[in-house]
Amino acid sequence: MSQPTNDAHEVKVDRRRLRTRSALIGAGQRLFAARSIDGVTIDDIVAAADVAKGSFYNHFDDKESLAGAIVDLVQGDCEREVASANLDVTDPASRVARAMAALIRYARAHPDRYRSMVSLSKRRTNIEAPINAGLRRDIAAGLDVGQFSGITLQGGMLTVFGLIATAVEYLSATRARSAPPEVAREMAFILLRALGVSTRRAQSIAEKAVADLFPEPADEDDHLGGAI
Repeated sequence: MSQPTNDAHEVKVDRRRLRTRSALIGAGQRLFAARSIDGVTIDDIVAAADVAKGSFYNHFDDKESLAGAIVDLVQGDCEREVASANLDVTDPASRVARAMAALIRYARAHPDRYRSMVSLSKRRTNIEAPINAGLRRDIAAGLDVGQFSGITLQGGMLTVFGLIATAVEYLSATRARSAPPEVAREMAFILLRALGVSTRRAQSIAEKAVADLFPEPADEDDHLGGAI
């Protein structure tokens, strides 16, 4: 019987390393979504990942480096979701509404990922953080062309942060009975009104954003039919 080649052995090792790293990140996401970083130990993480403790240190220096990897991973996911939702969309109000709907959709699909990122990230409410550059541009553009009014750039960004966090927490931390599209539509409408967009236009933009980003009907189990 022939012996496995070095290349085959390296591929097998790489796959095993990737599985271990993925298990550690998944365990970290679940634990950090439920507790603060100070409330989670490395023993907790390796137990949840079902890997040896020594394996942890093959991938991360400490739990803070694992937390950093999780934040970078999920923020990258969120940036791609928003970029995809706003591809070829130039209208600032539409971009903001679609960004909210995209993040609600992502958080609903990946609650542990999103909540762990929010729990761990100290940059989410920093308006100068690189992850918030796109939102900063959209709010500034809306103010420049008069779509948004009665707010400052800072106030607009804090409004976006607060409303997205509230909607996501409602959907992921409780057994919400309203369908995610309903929540996204209402929260996008409220956000646009808070930014100074007229009622009729805010309603139209919010409805289109949700129709585009939630094209499939909600499952009956997720839908009760009522406002949040």
